[in-house]
Amino acid sequence: MKVLEISSIGVEDNLIYYRRNYTAIAKIDFLSKQEDVQISFTIEVDPFGRKTITLNYPYGTNFDYPVLPVTKSIKEKILSMDSEGWQGYQ
Repeated sequence: MKVLEISSIGVEDNLIYYRRNYTAIAKIDFLSKQEDVQISFTIEVDPFGRKTITLNYPYGTNFDYPVLPVTKSIKEKILSMDSEGWQGYQ
């Protein structure tokens, strides 16, 4: 299983300056097929600069793979995109 890309990123308005809310589509390569999964995620920065990502799937989302490895891989991809300078303004 591998996260190929995260695309169609939309920014949700938020009044809290240290939280950023997004919706997106994650393209995931499972063992036998590729699948697009809709996600919503929040990047929150604590007072020490550490980033925490909260990831949600829409109700009824199903895929033939354990959820925890998929969630971990998507979070890692989001963190790498954010550390490379992506700010969600695309």
